[in-house]
Amino acid sequence: MKAIKIFIVLFFIGFTVSCSTTYDVKYDYDQQTNFSDLKTFDWMQVPEKASIDSLVVQRVKNAVNAELKAKGLMMTSNNPDFLIAEHLGKKDKVQVTDWGYGYGHRGYRGGSWGTGGVSTYQYEEGSLILDFVDTKSKKLIWRGSLKAEVQDADTPEKIDTLINEAVKEILKKYPPSSSK
Repeated sequence: MKAIKIFIVLFFIGFTVSCSTTYDVKYDYDQQTNFSDLKTFDWMQVPEKASIDSLVVQRVKNAVNAELKAKGLMMTSNNPDFLIAEHLGKKDKVQVTDWGYGYGHRGYRGGSWGTGGVSTYQYEEGSLILDFVDTKSKKLIWRGSLKAEVQDADTPEKIDTLINEAVKEILKKYPPSSSK
């Protein structure tokens, strides 16, 4: 009975962890830029050699456009204040956890029982970087990046949802609160 309770607890912990996405989001920006003056934007061309799924590129653009529009900015190709470059990538990762109680033999030592243990977890990590470039100076003025475990999304609707969540997280702190 005790084994069943442990299994149920572990199942729910695993289920909860697998259903929630943890984002590693980072921001950086030029502290001399007056972001309140930036009202319009446009997109930089994604290089052809990037070999990125064009459907994903368009989904990211749609999500960014919607988020920036909600913040009062407007997309225009007629002399925009800044340009946006998007960078997408994926790579295989392995997480190794050393549980720290390996003794090379079975037995009781130092207050605990154990035979040692290392576990590994293989997954795919996706990254999205949004660079905002001043159109006049051609300098990077803001960068938001996000890394997260790639989730299985088997429908266009699920892909849209995941991309919208990721973009919302990246743009959560745009414009910077300490802008001029």
